[in-house]
Amino acid sequence: MRYSTLVLLSFLTLASVAQSQPETNVIYGDRHIFTISTPDGWVNDKQLASKIGLASFFYAKADADKNPKSYMYAMGYDKSPDNKNLESFVNGDIKNFKVKYPDLTFEQIAVGKSGAIIDATMLSFTSLGDRFKEEVIYLETELSVIVFSFSTFNKSDYLNYQPAFDQLVGSFNYRGADPKPFLEWQKKQDGN
Repeated sequence: MRYSTLVLLSFLTLASVAQSQPETNVIYGDRHIFTISTPDGWVNDKQLASKIGLASFFYAKADADKNPKSYMYAMGYDKSPDNKNLESFVNGDIKNFKVKYPDLTFEQIAVGKSGAIIDATMLSFTSLGDRFKEEVIYLETELSVIVFSFSTFNKSDYLNYQPAFDQLVGSFNYRGADPKPFLEWQKKQDGN
């Protein structure tokens, strides 16, 4: 399976980003921090993301005026009593999807894990009514669940944009459960 072979984690030191390299996005909460890169030909609409309660919201630059447009996002959720592990988080997502899409079908696909990722899976949702397909990758760390979501409204966009989703997930770099050291390091780098 294509996601099983993806290298989901690359614990590399973040160097200063040259203008020709993709935009690096830092996503964090109280108990997680990670970086991802904006895929080639895509934009991270941070204002829209903020309006809809997300940390990121990516769409193809070519689709800027298209409505609806295929999109991707990455988000981290700190664990809570209701979402104490990957299984409870995924089951909650399935339940919420079924409320909105009663005819929903989905396939669960194993995803490779390593390093700080203690569990991982992918759900591929179909029969959604208002869209062609939504694929969601869930990565569990000790204190959080990280989610990558890819939603398309037709088969053509799904096939065309799947490599961009692979690029987004492949750029994932988990930075730990405490965001403060990385944010302080980044602030020093930006000051130079």
